[in-house]
Amino acid sequence: MSDSITGRAGPSQRSLRRREALLGFLLIAPAVLVTAIFGLYPVVSGFAISLQGGVVLPEGFVGLSNYVAALGSLSYLLALVLASAFLVIAFRLFRSAFLVLHEQFYPLLAPSLLAALATLALLGVLFTGLHQLDIVLLLLLALAAALYAILAARCPVSAMDILRSWGSMLFTFCAVVLILFTFSELDSALSQPLAVLGQATNGFVPPLAPQFVALLGATASLGVVFAISAVHAKLDPHTQPRLAATWAVLRWITLTLTVLFVIYIIANIELLRESIARLDRADPARLASLTSLSAADLVRRVLVWPQVFTVILGTTLLGLAFLLWTTATRRETTPGTLTSIGTAILLMVGGWLFIGQLPEAAARGDPQFYQALLRTATYALMTVPVQLSLGLLLAYLLFYEVRRGKSLYRVVFFIPYVAPTVATAAVFAVLFSLDPQSPANQIVQFFGIPPQQWLRDTRGIFEIAAQLIGGRQVHLPSFLVGPSLPLLSAIIYSIWVFSGYDSVIFLAGLGNVPYELIEAAQVDGAGRWPVFRHIIFPLVSPTTFFLTMLAIIGTFKAFDYIYVLRQENARGAMDTATVYIFELIRTGSKSWSYASSAAFVLFGIILILTLVQNRLSQDRVFYG
Repeated sequence: MSDSITGRAGPSQRSLRRREALLGFLLIAPAVLVTAIFGLYPVVSGFAISLQGGVVLPEGFVGLSNYVAALGSLSYLLALVLASAFLVIAFRLFRSAFLVLHEQFYPLLAPSLLAALATLALLGVLFTGLHQLDIVLLLLLALAAALYAILAARCPVSAMDILRSWGSMLFTFCAVVLILFTFSELDSALSQPLAVLGQATNGFVPPLAPQFVALLGATASLGVVFAISAVHAKLDPHTQPRLAATWAVLRWITLTLTVLFVIYIIANIELLRESIARLDRADPARLASLTSLSAADLVRRVLVWPQVFTVILGTTLLGLAFLLWTTATRRETTPGTLTSIGTAILLMVGGWLFIGQLPEAAARGDPQFYQALLRTATYALMTVPVQLSLGLLLAYLLFYEVRRGKSLYRVVFFIPYVAPTVATAAVFAVLFSLDPQSPANQIVQFFGIPPQQWLRDTRGIFEIAAQLIGGRQVHLPSFLVGPSLPLLSAIIYSIWVFSGYDSVIFLAGLGNVPYELIEAAQVDGAGRWPVFRHIIFPLVSPTTFFLTMLAIIGTFKAFDYIYVLRQENARGAMDTATVYIFELIRTGSKSWSYASSAAFVLFGIILILTLVQNRLSQDRVFYG
């Protein structure tokens, strides 16, 4: 029987597919190589440095010590959150590939497993320095690529399917390694303080390893609960009553197992707190012979695990409350809806009570780094909305109202952005100088306000306003003082520079708005604001989204003009995160590894904000 009748590919067709698959791999190989060398390698190398000690050069693996020094116990939480994100990404990649290939996806698991392990091992070489394994790992990658090519020649498998299968395995292994690494770091950091606590109080201090296993068991059983619920939701209780009842019973059994795991951990934490309570009655001389830590420092050390678990539990309860709240309206009966809402409220209250441990978890971190992050967030919050609004306003006026000289206005708007940053920042330093006759002071004196020390006064702008009204004896709480006066100067400079750039980009977006829609709305009696609100603004949403992303990333990375505007007496009031990290390296006050860990924390914040902005805007951006 011929191959055309059976539907099987003949030798010539298989050879053609094999050549096409090989050609496809050869085409994407340069891009993959360039991305790995210039994109992935510097990031992984910098992360490896952040996990090592040494003042200038890396001098040995120290784990999460630098992150703990910067963020306190919050670093363990962030590591577990990152591992959870890896698992979510792995599941989505696996699901997207399986929905396309179905049963043909399973042959990809073997080469994907091999390629993911080799890739992860190559990344691990950066941490261990065992470069003699490079050849073996590269051979494994070559073997995986050959298996991919064979599968692509025999099955309708695309390069995207291969990337998804490889990515799902890689992210799964990364999550597993990160979870085990985080728990090992917790155990190594707390094992000695827990042993000292037990010896000082002559009491039982529960070990951490069984509690870690219980937490993993609770997480796995909770995942099984969701999987069973998904299967149960597809069953019809009227046509399949016995099967539906069986899955319902399994769900309750698994949920009970999850609760038992959590109760076990809580019971162990209560035993730990009882030992801490007995520490007040312990012999101080005996404690001094066991450790150089004071009793207060010892308590802070051993409370790291309860803080981590409590925040994890609170976050989980809030997530479950959200799920119950969103699914309450789908209940078929009113009692079921009310029960879901009531349970969601209880879980929400409990979640907020447990998640209240976050400040204590962050208390051991670097207060100066936290202040730098807070100043960075304040700087972004006060800069991005103003510069985008002003840029859109200037673009609207220039596009619809100005009849002559549009090209000249565009050049004028764009000059602050293309001008040398150091030069324009130096000019602003003169504009905001201490001289009472400086332009900035002349403006405030016009409104009856005394001259200000713009780049030296470390007080917040709201506190300055309150003292101008009520006298110098007025002092506001720290959370109400507002940004410092030097930081306000940097905000004004940023708005001046980037508003013109935004307006030029908005002009290009306004040019794509069909004028026929505006004329039709005007014929129907719509004024300028309704036309802008319901026609122009939605149609320039892609431009707005693009500029918002650039503005958020740019404000968190801002360095050069802030560094030029800084004054010696007010550096702390103006140092954003990037400036603070640069000063750590320049002055040598902290190790380079610590500065690298702080930089990766900032990188993570920028990445999270970018992803959140992308997620929130995907349903609000209209691309036509």
